[in-house]
Amino acid sequence: MNVGQTAGLGSVMQTLGLGKTPMAVAALLALCGAQAQAQDAQVFQLGEVEVVSTRAGADQTPRNTVTAAEIRAQDRDTTGAALNMLPGVTLNKVGARNEQMVYVRGFDLRQVPVFIDGVPVYVPYDGYVDLGRFTTFDVSRIEVAKGFSSMVYGANTLGGAINIVSRKPQKAFEGEVGTGLNVTDHGEIAAKRAYANLGTNQGLWYLQAGASYLEQPYYRLPAEFAKTPAEDGGRRNNSDSRDSKVNVKVALTPGAGDEYALSVIRQRGQKGTPPYAGWLSTPRYWRWPYWDKDSVYLITDTAFGPHQLKTRVYHDEFRNSLYAYDDASYSTMKKKSSFKSDYNDFTNGASIEGDLQLAAANTLKAAAHWKEDVHREHNAGEPYRRFKDRTTSVGVEDAQQWNEQLSFVAGIGYDTRSTLEAQDYNSATKVVSDFVRDDGNALNGQVGAFYGQPSTGRAFFTIADKSRFPTIKDRYSYRMGTAIPNAALKDEQALHYEFGYARDVSPALRYDARIFYSDISNLIQSVTISPTLCTSAPCSQMQNIGKASSAGIELDVRGDLGAWRYAANYAYLDRRNHTGNGQMLTDTPRHKLFATLDWRLADAWSVGGSVDGMTRRYSSSDGKQVAPAFAIASLKGSWRATAALTVDVGVRNVFDRLYYLAEGFPEEGRTWIANANYRF
Repeated sequence: MNVGQTAGLGSVMQTLGLGKTPMAVAALLALCGAQAQAQDAQVFQLGEVEVVSTRAGADQTPRNTVTAAEIRAQDRDTTGAALNMLPGVTLNKVGARNEQMVYVRGFDLRQVPVFIDGVPVYVPYDGYVDLGRFTTFDVSRIEVAKGFSSMVYGANTLGGAINIVSRKPQKAFEGEVGTGLNVTDHGEIAAKRAYANLGTNQGLWYLQAGASYLEQPYYRLPAEFAKTPAEDGGRRNNSDSRDSKVNVKVALTPGAGDEYALSVIRQRGQKGTPPYAGWLSTPRYWRWPYWDKDSVYLITDTAFGPHQLKTRVYHDEFRNSLYAYDDASYSTMKKKSSFKSDYNDFTNGASIEGDLQLAAANTLKAAAHWKEDVHREHNAGEPYRRFKDRTTSVGVEDAQQWNEQLSFVAGIGYDTRSTLEAQDYNSATKVVSDFVRDDGNALNGQVGAFYGQPSTGRAFFTIADKSRFPTIKDRYSYRMGTAIPNAALKDEQALHYEFGYARDVSPALRYDARIFYSDISNLIQSVTISPTLCTSAPCSQMQNIGKASSAGIELDVRGDLGAWRYAANYAYLDRRNHTGNGQMLTDTPRHKLFATLDWRLADAWSVGGSVDGMTRRYSSSDGKQVAPAFAIASLKGSWRATAALTVDVGVRNVFDRLYYLAEGFPEEGRTWIANANYRF
């Protein structure tokens, strides 16, 4: 570890109040979180996307994974919070919209798309998805591929891919029910949760169903928060949220290698947006009366001798409404800046994937994708405007197993995007017209070499050349009168290099170390232009500003030492803008640490804790807004009352630290947690 890295970690230690000494490091780890002892939920293998070698069907994708057991052990109720446990992944909240986002080595969710069982999930308009609306009670694992990701994913995997893998039952009857509460220092109920998962596997068919409910009427700020014009402390203003989800999966398994699964997911949500609580800008008073999403997808896998044919067909629908109010009363809409805006988006898509065993040491994957994104929007009193994009992709990926130790993977893909509809509206003339439309195409490719086995040491080196098409919002949004559209945006491109080495030395020590560099060109970013071009100041336009880079290291260590179980990961990230325009690259710290430690006192008892820490990061591209460094600790105790029933209690943000993921948007103070889970 170099001097800069040591200094960064020292900053995190000092923020927690533990100093920089080895004794402080030991104290920090003593506050780390419990690793779950329960078995991980059964994985729905049909939903995985892998780069597979011929050696025992081994997955060669150098990805990171967080399991259902780890997620529950750390009480990560949302997908964004769960992903923040992984090295190189940073949670951020888009403060003005109250959306959970993550950055993967500096790439955002437009550049690292989210999939559920290999099916893309995003808002067609802007390419993002609010991970705070996706609860984790029904997942088996979440996988993150960085840079080098399978060509089978399709288009827009500029920085990698995130795949949420659902459950598959293994027994004739199995399930779990759970409930829990979050309580403040004042004894107030700040959140409540309930969930159930049921499954049956009858050999020729299986059924998996789940339901969950998560409600937060508010959260309480740390005691040290000082009053600002838009926030007086205590209960955070307009911080409520409510999310419910129901999912059902039914499948046929008529023979070895054959599986046909139909899944339906229904999500309902609503939320407030806590106003900006700093001193540098004017707060917005926004609410989301509904945030609804429905998905249905069919995944099939058919064996033809040694070969497999997989298909995906899906329909994904997203509807929400944004209300902008005059003031903190959230009751009137008389100002020019106030409005009611409704969005109604959907995606239809399909893919076909062939897994061909060409020879004993040679496997070829070939895939083709088609999807159409439709965005419909209007403000109150205005007609609907319609936007429609069509994206197609073809790709091949070849895995060669040279011997027991050495394998190679190479892939190439070609993507196209066609703008089928793009409607403009002139509020002065009341006329709907067509924007200038522009299409795009991109060529992607990657190669990787893999050597060794985890038990004796496994090394890999990969090179990946990936792209991302600009979204409908990137090209056509006026951003409430503060921007000028730019239909001529080019696709972003990134060239990734990565070297990694991992080894399972013993049960007491397993580690994974990686070094990477990414060169990004045609980077799309908001650029300030003449205020006379917009109806409201400041005025900007999305433009291809030029080049940027990301470089860094990631280290993950874990193991078991008798009654102790530990895990820790650290990431160093150096992002640079090479365009010379002085704009900062936002929302990612240079140093990030996550660690857990668990002590199994007896078969039925365990105690432990965790720490999250990161150094400061820019919240605005002009560098005027900076979120300071922080570290927060959590503690937890678990009691297995019976073989089926587990009860646990804990406290998050033990020291009631004031911290920010984005400047001006303070996060939750000390919170007490109680949960009960019954498995059968």
